[in-house]
Amino acid sequence: MSEFSLSKIKVISFDLDDTLWNGTDVIIKAERAMQQWMAKHTQDILNNLSSKEMRNRKISFIKAHPHLLNKISHARQLFLAHLFSEFNYDNPEKMAEECFSEFYHARQQVQLFEGVTNSLTMLKKQARLIAITNGNADIKLVGLDEYFEFCLNAEDFEKPKPHGDIFINALDKAGIQAHECLHVGDHPVHDMQGAYEIGMATCWLKDGSRDWQQDFSPNITIESVQELTTLFNAAP
Repeated sequence: MSEFSLSKIKVISFDLDDTLWNGTDVIIKAERAMQQWMAKHTQDILNNLSSKEMRNRKISFIKAHPHLLNKISHARQLFLAHLFSEFNYDNPEKMAEECFSEFYHARQQVQLFEGVTNSLTMLKKQARLIAITNGNADIKLVGLDEYFEFCLNAEDFEKPKPHGDIFINALDKAGIQAHECLHVGDHPVHDMQGAYEIGMATCWLKDGSRDWQQDFSPNITIESVQELTTLFNAAP
């Protein structure tokens, strides 16, 4: 791997959930929107299943259909159709599509971490920006498409991060070599391990939720995206 220097970085790739916004909060709100739809259309399901029971059923459903493990949007919609069919609703597929639409719309309503917009504006002057996510956020719907050239979603690939295919595809699409890309993310395995193994430079956003247990050190460790802006501004 080439010696790391910010001056060699042509592209910065960002993880999205838990790097630019709180992914857990977003999913909680999206599931709440989904349950509000169900309260209007499938109240007896909510009467019979707690949120925990429904979550466990969804997990069991995906385990029984392992090909859906990485297809998070499709998996949720198919599970809803299965659930509505089990409770004898007419046209469960159409209902699942409508219910999932409520979830998906709410899922795009993100609250960016403080300083993210200004940081992306500044970083875009230093390098090209792309996004690589295991989630199903849409950069246009979340309002970030003006900053990123493109976003790769793992559900469009056979395997998610940390598998190398999505990272390699990003490099090919951007037309650069691995050492010319700095990947920024919060997850030591999905983001840092995956990027490191194909030769990307790594920037770990250390938010205190996970310990570092890898046998290598990230090139940069930050606690906010704003810190990365400062580092680029100070680089020769």
